[in-house]
Amino acid sequence: MSKVEYILEREKRGDSMQNQIGAVLKVVGGIVIALGLLLGIIGASQTNSFLFFVTTFLGSLVTGMVLIGLSEIICILEGINENIPKRRRKMASSSNDTLLSTPPQPMSTKEEDDIKDFLKKHDVEIDKIIPTPKEDFFIIKTTARYMLIEMGGFTPKIIEEEKWPEELVGWFEYYKQK
Repeated sequence: MSKVEYILEREKRGDSMQNQIGAVLKVVGGIVIALGLLLGIIGASQTNSFLFFVTTFLGSLVTGMVLIGLSEIICILEGINENIPKRRRKMASSSNDTLLSTPPQPMSTKEEDDIKDFLKKHDVEIDKIIPTPKEDFFIIKTTARYMLIEMGGFTPKIIEEEKWPEELVGWFEYYKQK
């Protein structure tokens, strides 16, 4: 999607300047440029120096354009952020097809003991350890929720729910339905 299409789509929805920081930066950038022009003219007329005008105006022009550029970057990043969930769902559905047919990786007793010791230190009661098709990843069922543990390093690592690999999210949803 081009920038023009993105802006037109946002204006159709009515949220052309939803991010207030971006809007404020754009306004402040315009004010800095206008004040630089005004102060350059006033200062140049009082000092009879064209060089004073040029340096004042160019300094404010660069500063104002940097602020306006930052506001554009914020707008573009906001658009990217809005599209990420849509992309993640598409990726998950395509990658899940191969993962769903893959059997879970076998869990060694050492991995099981490491997980239990690790979660015991964090005062987490384990109902069940579920091996996944993805190597070194295990889903832990507790009384309150499900957790994902990665065993790839020297110690187990808890993966935050929003950072679960998409293919595992789809596999887990399928697993829970069975």
